[in-house]
Amino acid sequence: MNSPRLPRQISRLAVTGGGTGGHVVPALNLLEAARRELGAAILYIGTPGNLEERLALEKGIPFAGIPTSGFMGKSMRAKLTAVARVLPGVSESLRVLKDFRPDLLVGTGGYVQVPSVLAAALLGIPAFLLEPNGVTGWANRLLKPFAAGVVLPYGDKGPTGIPLGGGGRPDRPGRERFQGVLTILIAGGSQGARQINREVPKILKALLEKETLPLKIVHQAGESGERETRELYKNLGIEADVLGFDPSLSARYRSCALTIARAGAMTVAEITYAGTPAFYVPYPLAIGDHQRINAESVQRAGGGWVWSDASLTETSARAMELSAVLREPDRLREAGDRAWALSPGRPSGEWLLSLLDRGEGSKRGGMTVSK
Repeated sequence: MNSPRLPRQISRLAVTGGGTGGHVVPALNLLEAARRELGAAILYIGTPGNLEERLALEKGIPFAGIPTSGFMGKSMRAKLTAVARVLPGVSESLRVLKDFRPDLLVGTGGYVQVPSVLAAALLGIPAFLLEPNGVTGWANRLLKPFAAGVVLPYGDKGPTGIPLGGGGRPDRPGRERFQGVLTILIAGGSQGARQINREVPKILKALLEKETLPLKIVHQAGESGERETRELYKNLGIEADVLGFDPSLSARYRSCALTIARAGAMTVAEITYAGTPAFYVPYPLAIGDHQRINAESVQRAGGGWVWSDASLTETSARAMELSAVLREPDRLREAGDRAWALSPGRPSGEWLLSLLDRGEGSKRGGMTVSK
């Protein structure tokens, strides 16, 4: 299929993607940057009643709901339901896109983007797909023939681009972040991570029983795990700021000394962009084992360390590893500096404009775009 002609500027932007924070946050980043920096009219296309609708409305972003449902890892009945929703979804997406008339559509991942990208292809609207992982997701594999391109996180010469919020790129981490009261941020993702929520507080308890380190603990437990995790910290006698889901978590990464987190592509991009060292705990059932691949790439570069999900129950061993890192500010700072140099993160406004840069071959504004 021939690619539609790219616009010379972006005056109307539609973004589709959702289901998890890893898909929703980059969508919000792009839309807010387009409105703030480009003065563009914006529209978020997602699944009604999901996380993306609530967060879009909270930020005053116009939202169009297209009923869709997941496919991968579902029962046969659920898969048939998902397939049956595609054609009605394309029909509704055609109506939405004809009414809004975007110059460009960006898909940030998840099953919700399927009908909108197909509709964009039928209408001749250029669509770009964000692929933040080292392993291409099923939706992007399906949609690639219908898109103007797939933006990859890394090219032959290193990082290319994952759209992040918070304005410009933060400076390399300063020494002050790793001195005095040390902030540890635990992040299990938008939906939480039961193993992290249950075991990391115990690891911190074991650490604090042996060390007198001044720590501030912030824990994003996911909306479903917030109450249980807060109660666990209380029972352990640990003071902690427990959150449900914070879409502005990227700002918190910039002020913490260490993070313990899952290793989804968006999470890794935000943490490394902030120059924050981390212990990554890859989700063991991630498709294609992509979280392990993400985490190990940071570990090889010296920007963090990897714990397996199962190893979190080895409380004493994990506490000793935490202690060894936290007692050496220079080691933390060096790891943060290496993480900063590795990050594929890029300011969202710059990311959008790079799509319009008619660079040679697969290069657009320094980003690697697969077609």
